[in-house]
Amino acid sequence: MRIVILTSCLIAAATPALAQTVDAKGASALAQTLSKYLGKTATDKKVIDITTEGDSYRIVFSMAKLLESLPKQDYFKVDLDDLSLRTKPSADGSWNVSAASIPAGSVEMKSPAGTQSVRWSADNADINGIFDPKIGAFSKASWTWGSFKLNSTSPAQDIEASTGAVRSEMIGSAAAAGGVDLINVQSVADFNETITIKSLPPKDQATTDDAAPLALDKPVKVVFGSSELGANAEGKGLRNLELLDLWAFIVAHPDGQTLGVSEQAELKSKLLAALPLWDKIALSYNLADLGVETPLGLFAAKNVAQEINFDGVSKSGGYQYAVRTNGLKYPALPIPEWSVPFLPTDVELSFGIAGIDLDTVIKAGIADMDLKREKPFSDEFEANAVAAFVTNPPKVVINRSLVRTADTELTVEGEISFAGMKPQSRTTWEMAGFDAALDRLNNASVQEPEIKNYVVFAKLARDFGTQLPNGHIQWVVDQNADGSVNVNGNPVKGPGPVVGTGSDDALDDPALDDNVIVPDDEEDNNTETAPQQ
Repeated sequence: MRIVILTSCLIAAATPALAQTVDAKGASALAQTLSKYLGKTATDKKVIDITTEGDSYRIVFSMAKLLESLPKQDYFKVDLDDLSLRTKPSADGSWNVSAASIPAGSVEMKSPAGTQSVRWSADNADINGIFDPKIGAFSKASWTWGSFKLNSTSPAQDIEASTGAVRSEMIGSAAAAGGVDLINVQSVADFNETITIKSLPPKDQATTDDAAPLALDKPVKVVFGSSELGANAEGKGLRNLELLDLWAFIVAHPDGQTLGVSEQAELKSKLLAALPLWDKIALSYNLADLGVETPLGLFAAKNVAQEINFDGVSKSGGYQYAVRTNGLKYPALPIPEWSVPFLPTDVELSFGIAGIDLDTVIKAGIADMDLKREKPFSDEFEANAVAAFVTNPPKVVINRSLVRTADTELTVEGEISFAGMKPQSRTTWEMAGFDAALDRLNNASVQEPEIKNYVVFAKLARDFGTQLPNGHIQWVVDQNADGSVNVNGNPVKGPGPVVGTGSDDALDDPALDDNVIVPDDEEDNNTETAPQQ
């Protein structure tokens, strides 16, 4: 499907006048347009073949021709079906794009450990969309296929995966601030995957790839199954037309070192025009009713979700990641009975990075870039980029994350900053059901005395905590730049030791006071010694 979208993006360069005439001349002009983005070799060697078909063009990507154009090698072998698209121009300049198949294929690779191969196929495909050259994207598109199958073999493991029906819809529109906004929603029914593990990696991971894997007496099977897999993607302000323009320039000038002054200036202009690449991108995945059958039994989760959000190039960008697993269930495990209630039923982790200034660094890099130099970027730029990061580092943000068990819920959120490259953080931990967990530990310690050590530690943690009106216990943990740690304002660890001058680990080196680097000759004359603790 990605190839279909890419092809349609390339068609965007066709003018509305061309879009209204379907004949041999128009097919030739369309091929000429596509060659700007795929290279002239693609049309000369018939990797792309465009013909007329009634009131439409038939565009065929020959994977066999593509492979023939590549240098011969014995490392891998690829066999791919052709991709065939039907594109019909409309009076308003848009294009109707359709396809009735998704290319099946196989890849076989040779390595010292043995031969690896993968095969895939999809049936009953139906792809339709309206591509709008004015925004360089589908204004509307949908694609479905009846089922998908994948088989992979290797000396270490075999994989068999399949799905039921796949359905997807996309909507695109012009963004107010430039670029295009895209929304894509996809659902996959009846996902199944069986992994048969035949051997384990060598014990010594430092060995070369020639090291023999550890064979198992009996293959181990792990079976994954989900009633539905959902995937959503949303892009705001995607600069796709500017990126296509940049790509066309790169295809036309494959050797950057041959670019003259004016051509490098043009390249820099196109790089700047493509910024910020996008305003925001959000991706999410969801597995419903996940089951994992293992030799230990069935592990299950009601829902497994993953979310990724990242900004485009900006002066204060952010990148967020979250994974949530809810409704966990376990088979009978070889663990003490008292520990079973402490197994998590829900785990949610959410964190990210905030305050990243990529805009300043990237624009400075574009200005400094000279492709005729042995090093495209100067030492001065690289030093300034590092200095900018040290002066204004991003911070780590821990969004509300939690671990929930049958009796308890522990949450945490906070921030970690790196002013002066010294970590400083404040995190807030909150727990519900603390007393119930402590009671379980006390009861278990009657039969297993060693658990009393856990009880002592739990009671100490409770003493440091603050009782909230809702019955929860809260700990606000402050880690300071000097290494000291406070819990709810109470010191639990003092500042770290002051390291003497000359040590690589010096935190209070006089040469670094007030961010002033003392020249070597002055440092040699400095007879003061840092205080020792």
